[in-house]
Amino acid sequence: MSLSTQDAPSGAAPSPGSPVGGDVRQQLHQWREAFDRSFAEPRQTGEDGDTMDVLGIRIAGAPFAVNLADLAGLMPAMTPAPYPASAPGLLGLIGHQGQVLPLYDLQALIGLGAAPAMRWWAVTRAAALAIAFEGFDGQWRLTRQDRLQQTDAAGTGLAVRCGGHLRPLIELTGLVARIASAAGAAAVAAVADTAGGSAPPHP
Repeated sequence: MSLSTQDAPSGAAPSPGSPVGGDVRQQLHQWREAFDRSFAEPRQTGEDGDTMDVLGIRIAGAPFAVNLADLAGLMPAMTPAPYPASAPGLLGLIGHQGQVLPLYDLQALIGLGAAPAMRWWAVTRAAALAIAFEGFDGQWRLTRQDRLQQTDAAGTGLAVRCGGHLRPLIELTGLVARIASAAGAAAVAAVADTAGGSAPPHP
């Protein structure tokens, strides 16, 4: 990821879905290093208020954005380990920094159906899980003027202007909370079913 946090929203990097020349492995390594460095950089504040760092991603071929503060890491997709569960959007399990994380299809989670191909995974900060998506287009640092109300934005009611184009902003914190809540409810139901199945009949 040859992405460095920009002071203006015009500094998008090329999409990794179609790298132009050079060693693809080296380019991926550079993208990842720049992304990881961005978490160590101090957040900047403009004259008009706090800035927001966003990652521009692709879902079903369409542009979206997520708040970089909601992510703990980004990596190229591999094949997840299968997991026998029927949770909506659950793709399987992955390993990340010594942890085993459930992996979810972000396209399915926002109601656009299952994604046919996913090139990237991102680990969320709000909970120990990862999301998969089609691709990403770059990283931007935005001011308040770049955040607009939009009725069809993905979950937040906000769209962000990145490089002169609007992208619906996906609200990951609420999305992750709903996943965690559903997973907890499923676990409680499973325990209840097991207890009910093993309980002796009443006389």
